[in-house]
Amino acid sequence: MDYAEALDSHPLGCIIRFEVVPGSSRLAVPSGFNPWRRSLEARLTEKPSRGRANRQLVEELARTLGVAESGIEVIKGEKSGRKLLLVKGIEKDRAVLILKPLLNQQRGR
Repeated sequence: MDYAEALDSHPLGCIIRFEVVPGSSRLAVPSGFNPWRRSLEARLTEKPSRGRANRQLVEELARTLGVAESGIEVIKGEKSGRKLLLVKGIEKDRAVLILKPLLNQQRGR
C-alpha cells in the first residue's frame, strides 16, 4: 500500500483525498487507507450536520500537519463522504512523511 497515492501536488501545497465516516465512536484522522479509491480514511465523532464534520476534519488535519486551519479548504465533496482537501503551505512529500507513521500506527489496531 502506498499512502502517497491519496495525495497530489498542487502549486499552493497539496491535495488530499479523504473518505469520511461521521458519527463514529472515536476520532481518528487519518484512520486508514483505501487502496481502491486511493484515499485516506477519517473517523469523525461529529455528525454531518451544518458542516460540523467538515470543520472537525479540517481542525484535526490542521493539528496533525501543523498548518493553520485557514490553510485547509474542502474543494470537493462538501456534502459527501468522499472529499478533496487543499492543504496550503505544505508540500506533498512533507505531508506524506507526517501521515505515514500515523497510518502505520492505525494498521496495528
